[in-house]
Amino acid sequence: MKKRHIIVFLASVFLMTGVTLTHAYEVGEAHNGGTIHGQVTFSGNPPGPLRFTVEKNPEICGQERSLLKVETHNGFLTGAVVVLEGVKKGKPFPMQALRGNLPGEGEFRYQGGNSLGLQVKTKGCNFGPFTGVIAADEAVRFQNQDMIKHVLHSFVSKDTKGRILRTVHNQDLSPRDEIDRVFPSDKMKDGVVVRIICNRHDFMQNWLYVVDNPYFAISDQEGRFTIDEIQPGTYTLLVRHPVLGEQRQEVTIEARGDLQVGFQFVNE
Repeated sequence: MKKRHIIVFLASVFLMTGVTLTHAYEVGEAHNGGTIHGQVTFSGNPPGPLRFTVEKNPEICGQERSLLKVETHNGFLTGAVVVLEGVKKGKPFPMQALRGNLPGEGEFRYQGGNSLGLQVKTKGCNFGPFTGVIAADEAVRFQNQDMIKHVLHSFVSKDTKGRILRTVHNQDLSPRDEIDRVFPSDKMKDGVVVRIICNRHDFMQNWLYVVDNPYFAISDQEGRFTIDEIQPGTYTLLVRHPVLGEQRQEVTIEARGDLQVGFQFVNE
């Protein structure tokens, strides 16, 4: 049987059943909802990837690895996290899976339903894509599918420089190990992002922005994103990127409306 460490038994039950630990957001009917279609563009010179010589476990991770923090394609920005702020009731959380860049095969899996249900699959010395989302007071399941040990270090930050506000977890991930960890709201107070790194492999770095509702999206390779089933009203639409910062727009959603929006980041 797989080795398994569980901090709190109930946290695992909540994760598997989709029951949320917080009642700030209520899943309900989303009648006559509108949709936001958008695109995030980039102009200027994107910074190149960081290059790393692998010192530990090169037989698994490879001799060299790189980390691309600003991913662009033909003037479009990939990996920008877009969030509709302040929504308290509406559709369920979406089910989706997002994979990290090769040669890593890590993956963020969102189980969806009444809670976000994040699972982090570590494979090929990779946690998953550089950006993602996380919810406070929920159990996150970390799965190590590599035959080597990783050391999960997670901490809260509140700025684009990733400066540590407080550490949340520092935990060994043994080969084929699974652990459930809760990210309590009291430890995430004043923070907007949870960074996860591996203390053994410095190229394993990810940014998870804190969300409290399912009205979010992450821009694809053409910078596109869609947020749907939005109840009519006026909201603030926020886009965040770990390196490029954040922008906001006020948006008004009409019943069954289709709103087109755009964001542009510039790096000179």
